[in-house]
Amino acid sequence: MLTVYRASAGAGKTHKLTGEYLTLLFTGPGAFRRILAVTFTNKATDEMKTRIVDELYNLASGRKSDYVELLKSTYSLTEVQVRKQAAKILIDILHDYSAFNISTIDRFFQQTMRAFTREIGLQGGYGIEMDQELVLTTAIDNLLSDLEKPESKDLLGWLLRFAEDKIESGGEWNLRKDIMALSREVFKESYKAFSEAVGRDIEDKKALEDYKNELYGIIRSVEATAKELGERGLAILNKYGLKVTDFKGGSRSPLTLLDRLVQGEMKEPSATFIGLADNLDGYFTKTVSLGTRQIIGCAFEDGLNDCIKGIISLFGNLTAYNTAREIVRYYYTLGILTDVSRQIAAYREEKNVMLIADTTELLSKVIEGSDAPFIYEKTGTHVDHYMIDEFQDTSGMQWNNFRPLIEESLAHSRDNLIVGDVKQSIYRFRNSDWKLLDEQVQADFSPEEIHEETLKDNWRSCRNIVEFNNALFTTLPGVLQAVYNEALSVSSLSEEQRAAFFTKIMSAYDKSFQQVPPPFMQKDGHVRIEFLSGDNEKDWKEEALGRLPGVLEKLQDNGYALKDIAILVRTNQEGAQVADTLLAYKEEHPSNRYNYDIISDEALFVSGSTAVRFMVSLLRYLKNPEDRTNGQIALYSYQVLKGRFGVETPAFPPEVVSVLQILSRQSLYEITEGLFRLFADDFPENEQVFVQAFLDMVSEYTQKESADLNRFLKWWDETGCRKTIATPDGQNAIRILTVHKSKGLGFKVVIIPFGDWEIDHKPTKPVILWCHPEEKPFDRLHLVPVRYGQSLGKTIFAGDYFKERLHAFIDNLNTLYVAFTRSKDELIVFSPRPKKMKDATGEVEKISTLTDALWAGLRTDMPDTREGEKLISLPAAFDTGTGVFELGDWWHPVAKEENGDIQEIGMARLSSISPDDRLQLRLHGKGYFFDNARRKHGALMHEVLSRIRTRKDIPQSVERYHQEGVIDKEEAIALVARLEELLNLPEAASWYDGTARVLNEVDILFGKGLSKRPDRVMITGNRVVVVDYKFGEHADQRYHSQVRNYLKLIRQMGYDEVEGFLWYVELNKIEAVKG
Repeated sequence: MLTVYRASAGAGKTHKLTGEYLTLLFTGPGAFRRILAVTFTNKATDEMKTRIVDELYNLASGRKSDYVELLKSTYSLTEVQVRKQAAKILIDILHDYSAFNISTIDRFFQQTMRAFTREIGLQGGYGIEMDQELVLTTAIDNLLSDLEKPESKDLLGWLLRFAEDKIESGGEWNLRKDIMALSREVFKESYKAFSEAVGRDIEDKKALEDYKNELYGIIRSVEATAKELGERGLAILNKYGLKVTDFKGGSRSPLTLLDRLVQGEMKEPSATFIGLADNLDGYFTKTVSLGTRQIIGCAFEDGLNDCIKGIISLFGNLTAYNTAREIVRYYYTLGILTDVSRQIAAYREEKNVMLIADTTELLSKVIEGSDAPFIYEKTGTHVDHYMIDEFQDTSGMQWNNFRPLIEESLAHSRDNLIVGDVKQSIYRFRNSDWKLLDEQVQADFSPEEIHEETLKDNWRSCRNIVEFNNALFTTLPGVLQAVYNEALSVSSLSEEQRAAFFTKIMSAYDKSFQQVPPPFMQKDGHVRIEFLSGDNEKDWKEEALGRLPGVLEKLQDNGYALKDIAILVRTNQEGAQVADTLLAYKEEHPSNRYNYDIISDEALFVSGSTAVRFMVSLLRYLKNPEDRTNGQIALYSYQVLKGRFGVETPAFPPEVVSVLQILSRQSLYEITEGLFRLFADDFPENEQVFVQAFLDMVSEYTQKESADLNRFLKWWDETGCRKTIATPDGQNAIRILTVHKSKGLGFKVVIIPFGDWEIDHKPTKPVILWCHPEEKPFDRLHLVPVRYGQSLGKTIFAGDYFKERLHAFIDNLNTLYVAFTRSKDELIVFSPRPKKMKDATGEVEKISTLTDALWAGLRTDMPDTREGEKLISLPAAFDTGTGVFELGDWWHPVAKEENGDIQEIGMARLSSISPDDRLQLRLHGKGYFFDNARRKHGALMHEVLSRIRTRKDIPQSVERYHQEGVIDKEEAIALVARLEELLNLPEAASWYDGTARVLNEVDILFGKGLSKRPDRVMITGNRVVVVDYKFGEHADQRYHSQVRNYLKLIRQMGYDEVEGFLWYVELNKIEAVKG
């Protein structure tokens, strides 16, 4: 049986998945080896593995587990038997962990592909290239460098046409960047599936030229006919002494279309123009004289009416003309992308690598026409049960590769599992296809093979948030469906074709209603949406940013910790705006009461730092010091860094120029760190983290690529400038992250400062559709690229256009759903007030953005769902006058004591020390070349003591050395006894009783990158005890000065009570150190 779980946000999907996996584990010995569970990220994979191992441990160790009753009832076992079997399964998994088959879908496909290296033309030791952008950059570099070759003549023509199109559309002029953006199309499955056929089409130059000429022939023929009709109409008017302005409407007369047609403008007839056909009265007003009426009547009868009807007929049947124009418009991209694909293939062959993005496609080609189960068996994989998590993120090719495996499993009456939610499908740009979950699975398997179940309860959010989302996401799909259907109703599609789209958005949200489980009914929760006024987008966003600090302060007053709060944004740029605002506010308003600390993996752009920009400008200067522009930019960046903008700085001081000249002869990383050392005093403290990240990026680049300054700067401009600072989880700080990164997570408080985005694709961002022309003469190519837009609605690609429009609507609605369902206690949203509204009723005149739809949805009162589930009234909580929707009151969480003692140590400044000052040569190998057994024993004792925090750690620490073969069993027993004896010394007993915080072999850092390392430091409150072990046969006064140095450094840290001891272990002697 294939079980399909539809799990809305917060529905306990992971809990259910874990239960199903545990149930399969109990089917028999080694069952875990025959289960394959796949998900889509490494993080999700780790979480699933951890969850299953933790639950097995809970069962095996007698701890509380939610799955005891499930396993008892499923297998008719007692609780003791369940726990005993769980212990056995856990041991089996830990002893053969590599067979614990939970992985990402890409990893599984990669493992499969390893068995087919010969078939796909790769050598056995091929590598996997994860950096798609790097490969694309290299391919485009090679493409452009080959333009002078004779065989690149066609490519040069296509690139010129590409450039002309960018100029005509008024786009930003950066040809290389534009080619890069276009070339990402080669990674779309819609292109990949037919890339080979497209390559063959492009190869046949004559057929390609004939096809292009035929398209232009269609276009010229129609435009010539339109011009001829326009000329004929004007000739008739001239014959009777009439002008187009003599007719009804004057200068705006519909007959002005005749002039436009003659001038070559293919302007579509207006409704008024169409109304002129066979309607003489439509040509003039009642005030027109009888004589003029008679003249117009003569012209009407003398062919003007036929001319008008001819124009209407022509424009009523322009499908072929419109199709030809759309194909010709983006025709050149076929050639460019084919050449890019060839360059990528050449890169793969040269480097002997496979792109991670190619795995699914290559495996699909290997499987095609073969016995799929046999192919997977060739890899040594034998799986009985398949589990696919986040199925809505699966692509069509991935499903085609997986489906035969599930078919084989079902043929043997085995259980399989799919979990997903159409409403959370927001990764279509990575080829995910929500229609697989919505309809394809049901089409691929018979009803007897599928069992569908919806997880109804929401275990994440408080009652008000669940009920708000229930109501909103019942009304919003209807609002968007009406907008979608409005354009659909006037399309060239037949009634039957339209019917397939008329309810798609609403049906995707049919099962969105969730119930509130009893434990959550007692917590109300709070939803607040503010629609902000403003004349333009910039104004309302500034207002939203201005309100953020006040909201954060109120939340802190109410008892929330910073780590409870998440700020969700749509793009990294929006995240950077929020981060900059809070960092600036924190600097301007230092407060002991409120904090504004943030962590973000998306918002903190390294390139946003003035210090980093200055360092990059210096690198450009060092690359070409003769270029005065580079020097002036570096000086300008220095002025900005110092906050002395406008102060004239003619040049860097001679001593600085001298150091720069020396640095220019060093390696890339040494140059960068040298620049930091040179200007470190000029970098503000809040820039230190950005500089550290930049130095790390340079170091990483030099390890992977050529340490060439010119190449690095090119990489920086194209890729590096978009990198952000990675921040650790677990800190008490506000999280700023994109909606896409927040998927699967939950936060007590969610703030959405910019609650507005497009319903459809942005007009300023071209979207290419890959279409299969099925009508003659357009079907001579297997695949054609056309630009997404309303004009496609009147071509043979109307179905493709409305399918993509549907996907865009659902993508954007799903993004809103994911954002609104992350909250546990509080949901706070800022959005712009709709621009066009009826003042009297507050109704939106035209819905064009998501904020318009949101406003309309909040004004819609829907008492229940189509299944009869009761909904709250949204209008009852919405004041359209103030533009505030509020459900519930601000929540005051119950403060919980934190588990664990997390200590944060802040580094005030980043230090860089010259290698000469920080590197020392070790003249003796550690652990080798001992001249006698006594020294070797002393070194071992020292190492073991460094691992012991309390007396109970002794056996475990010694056993490690036994297992590693350093000592044998008898030596281990003797060593344990000796250590127990040593810890019985009166002075030492209290050091190992577990009452103090222990730091073994931890460095004390001080100036110029230097450090000292005491053997053992014990901290109890403000009292610190330092112990240094010595294993010599004689006490030495020199050791006292060493410990006194430790004590001095620790006092400088702020500790008052500091004691030091020397422990001569072999002498059984402990000496106090004064000072």
